Amino acid sequence: MKISVYSLSASNKKVWEVIELAKKYNCDGIEWWCRENAHIDLTNLKKSAGEAAKLMEGSGLICAGLAPYFKFNETKDYLAKIFEAANILKTRNVRCHSHYFDGSIPFEQLMKEQRKWLEEIVLPEAERFDVRLNIEQHHTNICCTPNACRQLVDGLPEKHIGIIFDPGNSAVEGFTRPEYSISVFGKYLAHVHVKNCRQVNISEGAVSGRRYKMEFGSLAEGDLDWFAIIKALKNANFDGFISLEALDKRPTEQKFEQDIVFLQDALKQI
Repeated sequence: MKISVYSLSASNKKVWEVIELAKKYNCDGIEWWCRENAHIDLTNLKKSAGEAAKLMEGSGLICAGLAPYFKFNETKDYLAKIFEAANILKTRNVRCHSHYFDGSIPFEQLMKEQRKWLEEIVLPEAERFDVRLNIEQHHTNICCTPNACRQLVDGLPEKHIGIIFDPGNSAVEGFTRPEYSISVFGKYLAHVHVKNCRQVNISEGAVSGRRYKMEFGSLAEGDLDWFAIIKALKNANFDGFISLEALDKRPTEQKFEQDIVFLQDALKQI
């Protein structure tokens, strides 16, 4: 396994500052946040990706992935620009969510629509650029559980379609034991997002049906046992990136000091 940081964790830092922090704390790579005015600027995609790639040269860091935001109606031409940016950054991994679910549109319809988009629009371009579009397990989306993630991608070529395992998101909605989740993902497990959370005595922001919300924080202090999760990944022979997605309000460098070091220690012990 390799350790990366998802640069959204350092959203207040410039690209070169993220690279310097990743080097300082001996990360293996960086997963780049991609949207308007993000580290990879969606409004100036090719130029922004090129600048980041140049800054990474000689750093010893690998680009662990590109994390844009999709509405699942993107055209082949639009996708080509995203996938070209991934090529420039020398990564095959591109993050993708699934449809938001609020009950107004049946699950089956949303699943069918996104599957059709994957088959007819995404796959031809993913094959052309030799990239892999990875569906993230995410609360409030149709793919909030391991089984729903697998249902969406099952039967598609794992070389170009994968799944992002996010135990922190599953703690908010759809938690299952890591051994089960990893087994359900199977050959589609492509990437892991790392964060922790705990229940707090606040009702605002809680998912539907839950009285209190979950609040993100340090890996050492949340409800998730990251030693057990990493051990399960190791037992399954996962050799991809585990990527820190620290979304809480700690100072940026503190996240590296606490969480990257935590992951490094966990890998050494396991």
